[in-house]
Amino acid sequence: MRLPALCARPVHRFTGLVRGHPVIAAATAAVLLAALSLTALLAGGRSAQPRAANVSRNFRACLLVSPAGATDARLSQASWQGMQDAARSGGVNAQRFEAPTIDAKAALPYINGAVQHHCGLIVTVGAGMRPATEAAARANPHQEFVIVGATSARPHVSAIAAPDDPGKDQAGREVADKVSAFIAARR
Repeated sequence: MRLPALCARPVHRFTGLVRGHPVIAAATAAVLLAALSLTALLAGGRSAQPRAANVSRNFRACLLVSPAGATDARLSQASWQGMQDAARSGGVNAQRFEAPTIDAKAALPYINGAVQHHCGLIVTVGAGMRPATEAAARANPHQEFVIVGATSARPHVSAIAAPDDPGKDQAGREVADKVSAFIAARR
């Protein structure tokens, strides 16, 4: 099979170049391949670049939850939901710490641990956590606390009232909304 006259001359020159100077031909082919690869990479299908967000400057709200079998477990769950809602709105890091007991003396180190984590707001739940929360507030006057479902007369300790039956969906949502609004007002 013969090539058309217009193509025959360049093809013969190239084959002559390959036969006469194989190193130059290989180098030329490598440069062409590299140029085509680079062009394909730079102009090819661009994927979305992952974004990294610096959350270290976000307001940090920390929840100390009671032991699993505590009477305030549903109230703790609603409070955590409110904290997660606040975090979804942006600018808030919500953290959860478990206290193995609601005894004031035994729970105090866990509350102090939340202070050491630089939590802007420490949320505790229930009347059982009030003595430990008040003791921590007394020892850390710069720290802000809120008790959900109990009251306190201590400075830097706010209160969020709980409904009579926090187990109901609407009552739990009400607590979550109050906690979320409280955090949003503090950041």
